[in-house]
Amino acid sequence: MYIMEREVECSDIGSSGEIRNSAVLDLLQDCAIRHLDTHPVMAPFFKEENSCMFLVSRQLRILRRPRYHEHITVKTWTCELKRMYGFRNTMIYGADGEELVMSYESGAFMDIATQRPIKAPQELIEKVNIYPKADMEYASRKIAVPKGSTEIYPDITILKCFIDMNEHVNNARYLDITDEYISDTTAVKEIRVEYKAPIKLDSRIHAEVVRADNSVYVSLVGDKVYCIVQYIV
Repeated sequence: MYIMEREVECSDIGSSGEIRNSAVLDLLQDCAIRHLDTHPVMAPFFKEENSCMFLVSRQLRILRRPRYHEHITVKTWTCELKRMYGFRNTMIYGADGEELVMSYESGAFMDIATQRPIKAPQELIEKVNIYPKADMEYASRKIAVPKGSTEIYPDITILKCFIDMNEHVNNARYLDITDEYISDTTAVKEIRVEYKAPIKLDSRIHAEVVRADNSVYVSLVGDKVYCIVQYIV
């Protein structure tokens, strides 16, 4: 388990005056990565094997958006671990312990050089402390886009500002892209993301949007479907 404390700063806030969806992901991501970087079991393994974990999916529930200058606590822990996949909860709390954001993430062990999946040794997996899952309703890691009228938007080029240290689009930057197709991003109460394939620098992609019931589905598509985001209001 890892705990990080900080205040919500102006760089986290959008034009609405509330925290941006991608800034929420930045908070969750920074806490989770810090946990992995300092983990007594996993950190040495990642260094020795030149490996890391690539995010596969995320389910995010926003109970209340943290406010500007609000003191928050971000807490993350491993709730399930297998030889190829890991699962964690990452939560954001207010100063009084109020649950603000709940998140469930899955990731895959990857070789950094080849960017292909690997298996961790079973004896290593058994050394990792596992904590109970947070009390939330869990959805499938796979997102099924319903059939319906599809809005297809013009191509965009992936810029350097989207790329992270693993040389593909950072998981939070996907929401910077897909938020463009949501009329009121601060009304969103739940976000599900299925990361299907990494998007690289200079790639040309476009958004395909389906609106159904209380959800908006945004697929980022090039020569394949790279990512699907479901926004629930």
